[in-house]
Amino acid sequence: MSRYAKATTADLLSLLTWAPRRRTNPFAVMEALGEVLDRRVAPPEVGAAVLAFDATLAAEAREALDPKRGATARFLQATVPADVDGPRVEVAWQGAAHALARLVRLTRAPTLRQLEVLRRLAGDEVVLEGAQVALSTAEPADVETNRWFFPVLVLDGREASVDALMPHLAAASAGGAAAAALRPLAKLSSASSGVAALLAKLSR
Repeated sequence: MSRYAKATTADLLSLLTWAPRRRTNPFAVMEALGEVLDRRVAPPEVGAAVLAFDATLAAEAREALDPKRGATARFLQATVPADVDGPRVEVAWQGAAHALARLVRLTRAPTLRQLEVLRRLAGDEVVLEGAQVALSTAEPADVETNRWFFPVLVLDGREASVDALMPHLAAASAGGAAAAALRPLAKLSSASSGVAALLAKLSR
């Protein structure tokens, strides 16, 4: 059992946020991060908490991610390649953390500001590929974590994004939480994208 199993999520996020300044033991940081990922904490909260990781913490964190299979962990695995090191791993980690922190959980049509942010994320090939990996390997039942990545792929609308969305669209066809999460995204897809017709059915 993790030493942090009984810690509150707020305390774990605080530990991660202040770890670089307090020079917290990297092993403790990685254990706390693992606990946060296991709890399926919202991606923006994770991103904000790990944003200031330096090269040492980023490198340790990347290794600690390997056994994790949630959407946020898989996004970080994809956007921070295992073969980067030194200053490059810090840059890659901070870029991934910034992207997580900017994701939006849409429950209705996005505001202009939200749409601008999401379009920038969808236009970043590294972020887009990370979101594709995250959703293509995620459990469709984990809707509350997965839904943060949905808008990025819907806005992209190309084949790889549609393929990554398909298991989630299939789950949404039965209604329930998946349908509720995808329904607000119908207007984000262009008429020519492969996902437009499928989302249109959910919005009826």
